[in-house]
Amino acid sequence: MERVDHIVSWVVDRCDQTYRAGNWAGRGVQAAVADLGPQEAHWRPHPDQHTIAEIVLHMAYWKDAVAARLSGAEWAYEETQDWRQVEPTAAGLAAALAELAAAHGRLMAQLRMLTAARLLDPVGNAWWSPSGRALLIDLVVDVATHDSYHAAQIFVLRRLHAGRPPA
Repeated sequence: MERVDHIVSWVVDRCDQTYRAGNWAGRGVQAAVADLGPQEAHWRPHPDQHTIAEIVLHMAYWKDAVAARLSGAEWAYEETQDWRQVEPTAAGLAAALAELAAAHGRLMAQLRMLTAARLLDPVGNAWWSPSGRALLIDLVVDVATHDSYHAAQIFVLRRLHAGRPPA
């Protein structure tokens, strides 16, 4: 039983660490948005590119989606809520960052209630999975992967905004 409980702790810690400090793939979301100014956050290098502030809200949306699924609440994808515009001001950026932090807190609260037995529960309508099927552990690991992916995007956008080529 202790080994199974360790797996739950690892999953919870991995999600939090990926957000707060990163992992082998990068430094994490908090480092990506540290000292972010409104000009950087709202800069759009190409008409089809999302801004950093929009990416921040997108990450918050998916953290809330996973938290809802973990809680057993009904959840349905809402395209209008996924990629939202952010008022291009310091206040708009602050609101987006606050929403991301709050969504991470809600996700962590749900993760801390997770039991080992639930990790293997199937997720209904796993549309993102090639097979259409997934387990809760897949969803939880994927939300951490989602953080890594978008943190990397934010680092690249910040380098581009500063006029430095990506490393």
